[in-house]
Amino acid sequence: MKSKSLWAGFLLLTFVITLPVSWGMLAKVNFLYPVLHDVVGIDKHIEIYAPKNRKNKLGFEKTSKEERARLFLGIVDAIHNHGEGLSALSYTATSNQQGTTQLMPLLTEPEIVHLKDVAVLLDKIKPLMLILITVWLFVVIVLKMKKVGMPDAVQFLWSALLLISLCGLLLLLGPEKIFNQLHIWAFPDEHQWFFFYEDSLMSTMMKAPVIFAYITGIWIILSIVLTSIILKLFSLPILLGAYKKAHA
Repeated sequence: MKSKSLWAGFLLLTFVITLPVSWGMLAKVNFLYPVLHDVVGIDKHIEIYAPKNRKNKLGFEKTSKEERARLFLGIVDAIHNHGEGLSALSYTATSNQQGTTQLMPLLTEPEIVHLKDVAVLLDKIKPLMLILITVWLFVVIVLKMKKVGMPDAVQFLWSALLLISLCGLLLLLGPEKIFNQLHIWAFPDEHQWFFFYEDSLMSTMMKAPVIFAYITGIWIILSIVLTSIILKLFSLPILLGAYKKAHA
């Protein structure tokens, strides 16, 4: 029973520590925004809502997919760098009448405040993850000292299916409900975090919260894959030891 408890704790901790790793991997590829731009239908979404912008940020519907990906990457870089550079994000707006172009700021002040809140949250999570990694290493040592073997293939499969099912259950609750509740918990009450498409090019170019459901799904799948790889590597010495004994 104790061995099973240690295994369950190890499995859960391994999954948790892979979350920031997979997050970092996705950040390096701009959270696949260029791909999701087409999959989610962001182009048509922008065509509908960008011309209706009530903050006098015009011409965004004429931007290219590449420019939107650049702006999204700018936001990604900023929230991982204490919110620096948010005010400088801008796009090229073209006038319908004269055909002239001008640089237009992408974000409004409430959006900048919100994204800085996101940056603060990410900064707070970093030391927590270091603590969890330390706990994970302690569990590894305990498992090694107690010589607790990894579960067989069937046990591992059931554990993986359980983990996937729990993540799937969260997604079934609805990405919008989860999105809203997490924001209520995470951010100051006096700071705006919900933005109508007509008031926010940021929300429009992300088709929020729809894009976050896709990103979360990819994030979880990648974390499960990394968890599986770590568990496989962890069990390798045990498998090699069993092989040597069998052929001694």
